[in-house]
Formats: sequence, C-alpha cells, structure tokens
Amino acid sequence: MPSIDFLAPAWFALLPFTLLPFWRRGQKRFAYPATACLPEDRRSKSLDLFRRFSTFILLTAIVVGLAGPFITEQKIQRTGTGAHIVLTIDRSSSMNENFSGRYMGGAAKETKSAAARQLLLDFVSNRQEDLFAMVSFSTAPAHVLSLTQDREAIKAAIRAIGLRGSGNTNIAPGLAMALEQFRNQPLTGARVILLVSDGAARIDVDTQDRLRQDFQDLDVRLYWIYLRNPNGISLLKPPKRNVSETTTPEYFLHQYFQTLGVPYRAFEAENPESLAQAIAEIDRLENQPLQYEELLPRRDLSNFGYGLALLLGIPLLALKAMEISSWP
Repeated sequence: MPSIDFLAPAWFALLPFTLLPFWRRGQKRFAYPATACLPEDRRSKSLDLFRRFSTFILLTAIVVGLAGPFITEQKIQRTGTGAHIVLTIDRSSSMNENFSGRYMGGAAKETKSAAARQLLLDFVSNRQEDLFAMVSFSTAPAHVLSLTQDREAIKAAIRAIGLRGSGNTNIAPGLAMALEQFRNQPLTGARVILLVSDGAARIDVDTQDRLRQDFQDLDVRLYWIYLRNPNGISLLKPPKRNVSETTTPEYFLHQYFQTLGVPYRAFEAENPESLAQAIAEIDRLENQPLQYEELLPRRDLSNFGYGLALLLGIPLLALKAMEISSWP
C-alpha cells in the first residue's frame, strides 16, 4: 500500500497560526451609533463565516505544501505479454546460401537470409506489444536499431537483411552487443535475444564467463534458430567424429548456451518450413502471461496544496475588494 511522507515536516509547527481567522475579525471597524436598530444582515454574516473558513483552509494548504508531502515509491505486481526482443542476425557470407548449401548471391529469394527476413517481418507484425532492437554480426558486430515500438523502423531494419552478407560467423561480439541493449533499461517485460545464425565460432573461456554473467545479471533468455544445412551437424546429437570446437563449433556453442543459467532453447531449421515452425513456436512461448514488478517513483503532492491555496485566494481577494473603506 502507498504511504504519504513529508520532506520538511517542521513546517507543521505553523499550523496553530492557521486558527487566527477565528480569533480576530481581520476587518475594519467603524464607530456608528444605534446599529442595534438595524435589521440582522444574514448575508454578511454568511460571507464572514465563509471568509474565515476559507482563510483557515488556505493557510493550512500553504503549510502542508511547504512541508513537501509525497507518496513514497512503491512496487506493483503487473501482468503482461509484452517482451523486449533483440533480433541478433548473422550477416556472414554463408547466409547468402540456400538451405542445401548452394551459394545464391545476396539478391536471390531462396537464400537463408531472404527466408529469415520474410518470417521475421511476420513475427514483428504479430507482436504489437513488444519492443524490438536489432544487431547484426559477421566478422564484427553492427548496432542496427535500439529498442523501439516504431514498427516501420523495425521492418526497415529487417528488410536490410536481404543485402549481401560478407565475412565470417563471429557470434560472441554479436551477443555482447545484443546484451548491451538491455543495460540501464527498466525491467518491464521478458527480455529475449533471438539469435538467427547458420554457424558458430569458438568462444574463449574469458568471453564465455563474461557473457554468462551478463545473461544472468540482465535476466535475458536466449532462443537460437540454427539454419542447418542437410549435411551439417546437429545441435542435438554429438558428432560421431572430428569432435572439437574447431571442426564442430555449433555443437559446442549449443552446449555452452545450456550453461548460461537462463532459459534457453535451440531450434534447428533445415528448410523454410521448419524455420517458420521455429519462429511460430517462439511466438507462442513469448505470448504467455508475464508476472513482473514495476517500481513507481515517488510522487510529489505539494502542488495540490499550493493549487488549493490559489483556488481559495481568488474569492478571498474578491471579498476584500468588496469591503467598504470608509463609513459615510
């Protein structure tokens, strides 16, 4: 439950002075004989009573405003379905191949990047409550878009995937840049990195430890859509021969992701249909109700006191102007 506190409660020592309107008339007196013969002026008495009470409330409101009342910060449990999703897209030259491993060129519609582009556009269109960011990587990472709900900006960034890729698949710097998108951001929904890649590279131990710590500190879950060639290795089955981080980096990367200490799932996509199924499954998983805490900041209430004082001061000034200054 929210509570009210005061920045400077010492101002309440002035509260006894707010009773002055009831002790003193505050009006001019005129010497005039035989006023007892005049009829009772009930309207003037009512106005006088209104003036006293209004002045009392005005002074009290000013004292309360000076005391600096505020509602303390509070934590509220909320339920939502929105997520913060960083699309982390492989832009290496191998993404210009089709799913059979044949090089098609950057403009071909059958490439892995083209298939991912169209399905990600549909994914973004279906998730109106989410914030999206985008990072691409090959030999080096590139920051494409910060977290935003601007659907046109997101779609424009995704369409750029269709441009010809180049370089090698260096996932670690891409993941590090993707994690940075969540740093210093309020935790108001699920945090997701959606990694789309057709390969991997060895990650040294120090980098592994740093990424693992960031995943846990920032509370980020990871989904990896592995665009696998039919003859490529499977993430789910140990290679039968040539097992090393150099020859089968995808398998060892999958093993490493399982040690992150955060929710992680891998999806193998061998064709556009299985890629669509993987993205649909992620869409379903991230539409589950999410319980989270929202921290509401302290709310200043002193303006209400000053506003009430101003509201009462206007009619009091009008009454003051109506007073006679001399008796004929």
